Amino acid sequence: MRVSVSGKQFVFPRICACCGAFPVTKLSVIGREANRRAQTRGWAWDIPYCKACKRHILLSESTLLISLILVAIGGMGCVLMYFLGFSFPVTISMTGIALVSCALIGYGLLKLVWSKSPPMCQGRFRAITYAGSAGTCHSFDIKSRRYATDFIKANRFKLVNASTMVASILKEAKYGSEQVPRRIFGPKSK
Repeated sequence: MRVSVSGKQFVFPRICACCGAFPVTKLSVIGREANRRAQTRGWAWDIPYCKACKRHILLSESTLLISLILVAIGGMGCVLMYFLGFSFPVTISMTGIALVSCALIGYGLLKLVWSKSPPMCQGRFRAITYAGSAGTCHSFDIKSRRYATDFIKANRFKLVNASTMVASILKEAKYGSEQVPRRIFGPKSK
């Protein structure tokens, strides 16, 4: 669920963003904001996670990176074979075999990491990702509905461009009838 908030400091609820357990560690989400003069400013927000979720997220990310490096090395090795004088059909077949085998090894490693993740986890990778900004309006993609609900309630006065799902979460809260998310990017008046 995409949630857009305006400002610089936000309240991230004190539960694991992935499984909802008590958090004892954190992972950072990094974003940037560009102004009208094309100057950028970087932001970092600490998202709470439990140890098990942080472990499976970091393992998933590093395994994916290693898999991509293996595929790149396999592809460069086959190009090198071509420049060393091997025939084109042999090089193409070796490239195909190398890329497929590296991709299968990477997928197998990812499946192994994912099988060890806790059962309540919302995803294989980070539960909250930064989706970009427009001025001071920052958007986050949140996988866990529970965490999204808590985030929306904690930052209710900073919500902008609320989707129907975000608005329905606000209506379910006690204060929902008084809080109306403002619209920043609406139709332009003539």
